[in-house]
Amino acid sequence: MPTASIDFTMATLAIIMVTAGAIYGINIVAAPYLETKSSESRFYQLGRSILLSEGNPENWGTGEIPTAFGLSDGNEVYSLNVDKVTRLNSDNHNAVNYSTIWRSLGVDDVSIGIEVSLLYDLSLSVLSSVDNGDNTTYTIQATCTKDGYPVESDMSYYVTVRSSTLHATGITNSSGIGVVQFTIPDTQSGTAMLVGFSKLQDSIVTYDVLPFAHQSGAPQPPNTYATLSPLNNILYPTVTNGSSVNAVVFSYDYSFNLTSSGSEYLIPSLQDAGPMILVLTGVDGADYWSEYVAYPSIPFEVGATMDSDYILSDVSTCTYLVDVGGNHYKIKLQFRSPEKYD
Repeated sequence: MPTASIDFTMATLAIIMVTAGAIYGINIVAAPYLETKSSESRFYQLGRSILLSEGNPENWGTGEIPTAFGLSDGNEVYSLNVDKVTRLNSDNHNAVNYSTIWRSLGVDDVSIGIEVSLLYDLSLSVLSSVDNGDNTTYTIQATCTKDGYPVESDMSYYVTVRSSTLHATGITNSSGIGVVQFTIPDTQSGTAMLVGFSKLQDSIVTYDVLPFAHQSGAPQPPNTYATLSPLNNILYPTVTNGSSVNAVVFSYDYSFNLTSSGSEYLIPSLQDAGPMILVLTGVDGADYWSEYVAYPSIPFEVGATMDSDYILSDVSTCTYLVDVGGNHYKIKLQFRSPEKYD
């Protein structure tokens, strides 16, 4: 049978199992893996079950507590729900903790660790700044690599400070290096947020974000002034120091000021695939600050520690290529079960 047919069949079975589990009040999704057998096949199939089923309730990504653990959005094979994935990031105020994940997995003799990452790396840095009197020009370098090797790509850059935003495009060359310049008026002093996107193709986009000082003191650590929690296309900010000035969403092709609804902001559905970066700017006394969050909130790690230096266990690692919100990511699932001794 072709692989696509097998995957489709398993996805259908996973959904059927979730539905049956909801009816009978048990986690049938995990039932095939309850038998104690320490084979790679068992963990691989358990991983596929997590990625191909929606879990229970099917819409637990919007804020419900899952009773059966599944990350699928119910559409294509290995297509994961943006909010289910985002809720696995412990920085989100609506995150599900590991205890909930483990209970909803429904396999008593297995611990799980989950890591979701971008397919390649982008690093941004400020090479130099030149004071022109009433404005400052910054030279920015982008470095794209995959496992230490240079990556050629198309680039899209943004700088936002206070309520103003600048945009530029470019490339990274055969050495994986790209350079761009921004000139910012000195009157717009404060912590500037540099957002960079690198694109290999429409479904393979990575990003980096770099705060830097513009005619101001050094940037403070993340979440000093506010924490940002996106969910269900709404940004929930919690401002702890000062007040907000502006909220902006960035993607490779687009940037928009977000519309506020009380203390929340509505996140638009953008046409281009890839991660969105949400930036909130604000002021605390004389200090203008910036905070950001990615949506979906990738990369992250959650779950049990798989350090074999102090845990005697049977650890298996399963890696998959998945789609989240139209962009490709790598998800690594690690499973651990107690070893048996004679």
